[in-house]
Amino acid sequence: METQTLTIQFNDEQLPILQVESAANLTFRTCGDGNELVLTGNKEGLLLLAKAALGMAETHRRDGFHIHLDNLYDINDEGKCILIRKEE
Repeated sequence: METQTLTIQFNDEQLPILQVESAANLTFRTCGDGNELVLTGNKEGLLLLAKAALGMAETHRRDGFHIHLDNLYDINDEGKCILIRKEE
């Protein structure tokens, strides 16, 4: 098994820097009674999600900062909202 490392860079405001990947595709759907979330994406989309989640987990901001992946990147054709936020 090959090991890979994801590196998250932060700007001066302690926000994760996420590089634009034009090929990124990521979407989701709920199944059954809504208790199952299915995330579907290509390599670039899943890496973007992973970097956003890791960056959010490591940020030191406590001002309600959150990331709208769908607003920053055109990642799904359905126009679905993908928001990541940290809760302490």
